[in-house]
Amino acid sequence: YSSAMFKASADQMGVIGVSVPLLFYLVAALVSLTTMTRLVDEQRLTIGTYRALGFTKREIINKYLIYALSASLIGSIAGVIVGLPVFPTIIYTCWKLMYKFPAMKLAVPLDSLFISIVSFTVLLSLVTVFVVHKNLKDNPAALLRPVAPKTGKKTFIEKIPFIWKRLTFTSKVTARNLIRYKTRFFMTVIGVAGCTSLLVLGFGIKDSVSSVITRQYETILKYMQIVNLEDDSETEEIVNMLNESDICKDVTAFMSYSTKAYLPEENKTLTLEVYDKNNDVLNLLKTDTKTEIKLSNNGAIVSQKFAMNEGLKAGDTVTVESKNGIKADVYIEEICEWHFEHFIFMSKDYYESVFNEKAEYNSIALNTDDTDSLRTMLEDYESFKSISDHSSTITNFNNMISALNLIVVVVIVVAGALAFVVLINLINVNISERIREIATLKVLGFNNREVNSYIFKEIMVLTLIGAVLGLPLGKIEENVIMTVINMENILFSYTIKPFTYIISFAITIIFTVIVMLITRKSLRKIEMVESLKSVE
Repeated sequence: YSSAMFKASADQMGVIGVSVPLLFYLVAALVSLTTMTRLVDEQRLTIGTYRALGFTKREIINKYLIYALSASLIGSIAGVIVGLPVFPTIIYTCWKLMYKFPAMKLAVPLDSLFISIVSFTVLLSLVTVFVVHKNLKDNPAALLRPVAPKTGKKTFIEKIPFIWKRLTFTSKVTARNLIRYKTRFFMTVIGVAGCTSLLVLGFGIKDSVSSVITRQYETILKYMQIVNLEDDSETEEIVNMLNESDICKDVTAFMSYSTKAYLPEENKTLTLEVYDKNNDVLNLLKTDTKTEIKLSNNGAIVSQKFAMNEGLKAGDTVTVESKNGIKADVYIEEICEWHFEHFIFMSKDYYESVFNEKAEYNSIALNTDDTDSLRTMLEDYESFKSISDHSSTITNFNNMISALNLIVVVVIVVAGALAFVVLINLINVNISERIREIATLKVLGFNNREVNSYIFKEIMVLTLIGAVLGLPLGKIEENVIMTVINMENILFSYTIKPFTYIISFAITIIFTVIVMLITRKSLRKIEMVESLKSVE
């Protein structure tokens, strides 16, 4: 279990370390487009002047392309300097919380660095060429004037008088602007959805991993310790002794051994366990994780991961070996939820009928809080071999969950950076495009609170839409990543707790409110005289 969990934790941290930058890169195109659109819009008069003075389109594009290349190269190099030592150190530190490792030796992956720097540079360059070329389609005279505002149009809400008449003035303006400025609408919604989905992804992976240990050792298995015996010669005597002791409860004998399943492509090793069919320590559930399964004398129950790997289903048969090497076809009656390793479960009567040999109980399941006293009680028995304690497995797993907390923090930081960049850029573009409109509102007597409401109501509506869309998107991303890190002998759940959706949504709103508080200063600085300036 420990080695399997180590590989699981390593795979998860590695995949998270790759997935987060990839998800961030997908939204980087949006951020680049937003930033360069804002820059070029602010430089529209300058571009018009260059064209009027005789500069060619290529020369103007090259000017902004050099700026974009410089920014992307500086940013990429800074990211490498910071990210290369920081992220591997975080992941390695997480591993060292659970295992003894030597000092970390940092390797520099030149190929990965080259791909990262070139990909971001090319991305920003293409976006820059696209945005500048789009503006250069206008003639110099048009470039020397502000962009004409989009024509107003009736919204579908206006066609519903019952709703439209009850909206305030700012709410009506907000509804119209959301439909007029479609580019801004989609850019904000996609950016915020990306932020929310990253948060759901970070918290969701932790939920999925943490639920595995809970399901396995609290819901399915009703015992924490196993007494391993050499044979069944003293099993009954030991069971009676343990039942009479004050430190043990739920004492149940069963047979456990490693068997071989003969399959068409490759033989596989799994553990076969035999219980009395009315035992109380094994709470097997169907793959729906709800319906209880009882051992019967009509067939065996196979663990879900083994069945998935081999394409088995209820009603199939599989050839396995008995403890003494006898091969027989075993009927699969049910598939059960099981998260670690591969198991097949049988009732005592079914085992004996299939293999025509006696089931020898060589293990004893029980619960105790004093394993030291238990070991002392068993040392006098010749057949006693060892005690397996699931609590150590649970402790190691919980350490892994604690290590994942650090990864979740990194995801939150990345999501926050995404939200800040997208929202600050879009709010500033919104303000710069409507500076005369906002100045006119101030001339008409709107105070700062009313002006803030006028602008920020749109952002908040778009944030709410993006956050709502980001919740299912995060679930999809979590499913994809959990599928990618899928292991041959561990079944991960795809669980996301309701609180994860709530906290992810709340953090996104908090990020948005912080951005609004930061950008309020830009609105206060707008002078009323701007509305009186001529555009000629």
